[in-house]
Amino acid sequence: MTSRGVGVLSAGVVVAALGVGLSTPILVYVGVAMTCAVAVAWIWLVLAVDSFLRVIPATRRQVTPHPLTAGVPGAVSVTIDSRRGARHHRVRRSVTEHLDLREQAAAELTGGVGTKATVTRGDGTLTLRYSLHPTRRGRWPLGPALVHSGDPFGMMHADTPVGEPELVSVWPAVVDLSGTAGALMGHADRVVLGARTPSPDDASLRDYREGDDLRRVHWASSARLGTMLVRSDERAGRRPATVILDPPREPLALEWAISAAASIALSVLDSGHPVRLIGAGIDAEAVRHLGERGGELARFELLNQTIDLHAPASRSDSTAQLVRSAALAADDARHGEVTVGVLEPLSEQALDALVPLGESGRAWAIVRTGPSTEADASRTVRGLRRAGWRATTASPSDDLAELWTRMLRAGEIE
Repeated sequence: MTSRGVGVLSAGVVVAALGVGLSTPILVYVGVAMTCAVAVAWIWLVLAVDSFLRVIPATRRQVTPHPLTAGVPGAVSVTIDSRRGARHHRVRRSVTEHLDLREQAAAELTGGVGTKATVTRGDGTLTLRYSLHPTRRGRWPLGPALVHSGDPFGMMHADTPVGEPELVSVWPAVVDLSGTAGALMGHADRVVLGARTPSPDDASLRDYREGDDLRRVHWASSARLGTMLVRSDERAGRRPATVILDPPREPLALEWAISAAASIALSVLDSGHPVRLIGAGIDAEAVRHLGERGGELARFELLNQTIDLHAPASRSDSTAQLVRSAALAADDARHGEVTVGVLEPLSEQALDALVPLGESGRAWAIVRTGPSTEADASRTVRGLRRAGWRATTASPSDDLAELWTRMLRAGEIE
């Protein structure tokens, strides 16, 4: 009931009561007429909603792109199609021409601000289009669409849901580190290969990436094509990597850590190496290396793993997850796998579990620091470096691309 309807109904009751009290029939008639007007408006609205639901069969919704990415705008198209044949063509067209359509969306999808929609009306169809500005990773509700109806007197209104709501997936924001990730893997190859002489059987050539061994430059092809090319073999070019995520408990820090881990993993994947993301509650035993079957599918699977990640219930739970992840990664590190960790300041138990990974010389770590954890983060970095890791502290305000580039140019994180 609108404010007008409340006013008319209240006035009708008061006037009718006064008419009865004053024994004035005309006042009673006026009061009853006003009350009946509200009842008629209600009956009108009920019949209008019922006829609308019988004419409109369903609603189609399309979200582009799907899934969305935090910080990257998207778009939604909601279409109502009333066509069911030619029998009630004029009725259906009339219904869609006068529809007032809107849709509900979570604040995490709209950025907490109102959205401006455009409406396109066709032959028995109505399409609502509006933009989304997702701000947080996760799964957020979108819909249902609401059709606003009212009576001719403006005393009653209704928002009728049409279609089904859905949960829209939002991937974390990522930073392109593909160039520096290639240098990371190149440095790991030099640790393993040492002074190995390039084989004359190396027939595959690729563009030079920062950190590649200069002994593998194919000078003849580079001079001919005017760009630096290096030989690559299957063993050196497909070295796998594992990214270990130790999730913080603070919401903003958690999103930064997930974004950093996903950026590193995707960039390693884009540089042509299989990668896996473990920790943070991901079932480590069920996770396999991605990138062995195809790039786009691997990116999709990896980012999907991050959507439902959440903060640990307690620090002891996080430590237990990290110890399991370190044990799994240690087995593969002994066979040449590269390890990158996005870590919190570590307990002694967690630090001891990560020590064996540094023995291979192919382990890097970013340890998150903050005003209250600076001393613990520095202690963790010192412990990792003593074990052979290349480690540094970083805060959520640091630029990840600049940090990663500085690390690789120096040969270690300082």
